[in-house]
Amino acid sequence: MTIPDSHPLAGTEWQLTAIDTSGSTTSLTPTLQRRHTLAFIDGGEVQLQLDCNRGRSTWTAGQPSNGAGNISFGPVAGTRMACPAPSFGNDLAGALEQAQRYTTTLDGRQLVLETPELRLTFAAAE
Repeated sequence: MTIPDSHPLAGTEWQLTAIDTSGSTTSLTPTLQRRHTLAFIDGGEVQLQLDCNRGRSTWTAGQPSNGAGNISFGPVAGTRMACPAPSFGNDLAGALEQAQRYTTTLDGRQLVLETPELRLTFAAAE
């Protein structure tokens, strides 16, 4: 695993656009996308917007090879307000703790995090 300061994900911010489970895809509206974000901070911290809650965690990742690599997140610490439905904040927090691999597109506009059960697709935040 690399030091996050020197990693290409360090300093990037992403909005959740879709959640893929076995055979089904949930696409988030632009409003929901803005409420489900992650920002990779230098030093190995990740800041999260989990719908109406905020969270943070730690991350480490391997240097990408052909746009893909291993990634892991520590436990997510976050606020626990009840958000109005539909909300994917709890899904996002739980999935991050299970994430094992990431892929970025060549243009750097999309990030996919993979867990054993889910694929989370993110777009680069504007």
